[in-house]
Amino acid sequence: MKKNILLSILTILFLACDKNGDGDTDSKETSSLLTGKWELVEITSEDGRIGSATSTSSSYFEMLFHGEGSNLDVVLSFSENPNAFEIIGEGFLYERIITDTTGDIEISGGKFLEQWPFAYDFLNPGNGWKVEEKKYLYHDERGSLWVDHGAEILELNETTLKLKMDYNEDWPKTGGYIGKETSTFYATFNKI
Repeated sequence: MKKNILLSILTILFLACDKNGDGDTDSKETSSLLTGKWELVEITSEDGRIGSATSTSSSYFEMLFHGEGSNLDVVLSFSENPNAFEIIGEGFLYERIITDTTGDIEISGGKFLEQWPFAYDFLNPGNGWKVEEKKYLYHDERGSLWVDHGAEILELNETTLKLKMDYNEDWPKTGGYIGKETSTFYATFNKI
């Protein structure tokens, strides 16, 4: 009986160690594919919300939207040994298309444009990028990125990188704070 229990424990430990090794290999393969330069070719957003932090506020407002980028000028550059990350370019022109408003707010024409840099809004340039669980891209020195959980890699091969990025920031970005902006962004990059 003791032999069976001991054998079972050893089998479980062996399988657990083997599984951890595969995750490391997958993350290394993902990191290897990421190395190089990637040009932004499309960026869109879904489930966008700009609004007051609480609905009990007398100045409560909420705007729901989806968005898309144009005039794309973003290149991501990943290098290894040591891991370094650079963002090149001016960013993109971001158009929010308002689908619903609540509270005391009006938007003329139902959309508004804003120039966005890519750096710091989504990814932090500098040293120390890493991949965890084969799909989350983090800035190693600061823990998570400015977004909630890091960029999720939806697709990665020799020519295409697709990222999903949750965004949660004060709104507006400059000036007096009046609310929060949340959205989910989807970005497609081609290797150059």
